[in-house]
Amino acid sequence: MLQKIIQTKYDLDVIGLIQISPRVYKVKTANHFYCVKIVDEKKLEVAYQHLNTLHLHHFIHLILNNEQHYFTPFQDQYIYLMPYLQEDNHIKKEMKIKTYYQILAYLHNHSFFMQHEEDAFFKKQYDDLFSLIQQRKNDYEKLMREFEFRKFKSPAGWMLVLNYYRIVHYLNQAYYYLSQYQEIMKGKNEIRLSLTYNHFNKEHIFVSDETLISIDQMKINYCIYDLIDIFQNHDGLYESLPLLEYYLKEVKLLKEEKILIQCILSIVPQVQLNLQEEVNIYQMSKLICYLDGLQEIFKKLMIDEK
Repeated sequence: MLQKIIQTKYDLDVIGLIQISPRVYKVKTANHFYCVKIVDEKKLEVAYQHLNTLHLHHFIHLILNNEQHYFTPFQDQYIYLMPYLQEDNHIKKEMKIKTYYQILAYLHNHSFFMQHEEDAFFKKQYDDLFSLIQQRKNDYEKLMREFEFRKFKSPAGWMLVLNYYRIVHYLNQAYYYLSQYQEIMKGKNEIRLSLTYNHFNKEHIFVSDETLISIDQMKINYCIYDLIDIFQNHDGLYESLPLLEYYLKEVKLLKEEKILIQCILSIVPQVQLNLQEEVNIYQMSKLICYLDGLQEIFKKLMIDEK
């Protein structure tokens, strides 16, 4: 079914499909290889049209179907077709991360715009962040109480106990930065937005082509959310942290953006401790690494203020 749609809608003589992941297939034709991806909805086309309108480079080029659309209906979903890129498997992770920061800086610098917002927007933003900080404090307090009543004191539990004061420190710091952000934004009615990639994945970074191959999570947001995504949602903080300068030397963050990112990063990620102690130790080790890296991140954010 999928092969027939590709042949019909893209006028390609498809020899065969090779499944790379549940939603991605390598398409073999007589002369070329392509890649086809299945997505749930078509709204991504808007973000891609923004890329084209702004003439932004460093992103994979989608191929139009014979109806001049980038997205083609497939059952109750959609597909899009792009060239297949082959990356050198020997590229070091550090090179990929450096390239990613440089592409992010390019994306943000070439898509910044100011957007007017009413007071209600800033009130909701404040209330949502305040509630998140309070919820995170409650979650960690609950974990501590549960540990106190356990007969067997697990290694992961002791890791939590020994670092609890640091967790509380950063959550209290998040309240402080949130109040600072609220003060800075008094009397302001504009925020700076840009296109954001929103999907850090080393497999998507092709150094030789200086290209990112997935556009599925792109949206319009504060540029700092791309940095938050790297630091809070992925392993290898110490691999990415030293290379942050490649972004910061290209993008001049506004004062309110620096305060906001410090607030959000201070909202320590949640951990879930269960009966699998190996998983618990891994989760706590990752959290401790995050706590260790926060101060270094904050120092780097303030370098250009000296």
